[in-house]
Amino acid sequence: MRASRWAGERGAVAGAALLVLLLCTAGAPPVHHSVGGKVPSDHPRVALMPFENLAGREEQSQLFTKVFFAGVVASGAFEMVDPSRVDLAMDSLGVRASGSMTPAEIRAMGDTLHVSYLLLGSVLESGTVTSEDGPLPAVGAALRLVEASSGRVVWAGVHFRSGDDRESVFGWGRVKSLEKLVNQMATEMLADFRSAGARYAKTEKKS
Repeated sequence: MRASRWAGERGAVAGAALLVLLLCTAGAPPVHHSVGGKVPSDHPRVALMPFENLAGREEQSQLFTKVFFAGVVASGAFEMVDPSRVDLAMDSLGVRASGSMTPAEIRAMGDTLHVSYLLLGSVLESGTVTSEDGPLPAVGAALRLVEASSGRVVWAGVHFRSGDDRESVFGWGRVKSLEKLVNQMATEMLADFRSAGARYAKTEKKS
C-alpha cells in the first residue's frame, strides 16, 4: 500500500497537465513560474501530503516529499505536522493517493490531523536532458495549498528546472545531482510562496 501511496494515481494527471500546457510551449526554455494565490500569514498548522508521482518513477516521490518538507520547515511559514502522523492518518482513513483525494477525504485529513491546510504536491518530471558532457537531471513539480475545511485551493505553483539552467562558462553552475536540483527548485518555489504570503499580509494590513 505504501508504494502505491507514494506513486499516486494516473487519473490525477489531467489537472497537472493543464498547468504544464498553460505554462510551457514546445522548444521553450525550462519554466520557472508560480501561478500565485493568497498565503495565510497567521502561521497555521499544515500537513504536507506525500507527493503524487506523474513522472513514471515511483522512488522519486519520496525524494521530492522529503526535500519539500525540509524546505517548508526551514521557511518558518507554517507549523508542520510530522510525516509519520500523516502516514498514520492516511492509513486510518484509507487514503491511497494525495493527488486523487476527494473533498470529503481532505476534510477528514484536516480533522484527523487538526490542521487548517494541506499541501499537495505532484512530481511532473524526473528525468534527464542531454548535454555535451553527458546527461543532466531535469525535474518539475506542482504544489498546491488547500484549505482543509472547503477543499479550496488558495495558492498553487509549478516549476521546472534542468541541470544546465544556470550553466555559464566552463560548466560553472551546472548541477549533476538530482537531489541538489530538486532542492534548488524547492527553494525557488518556496521563495515565491513566501513572497505571496508577504503580499497578502500587506493587503490585510491595508484593509
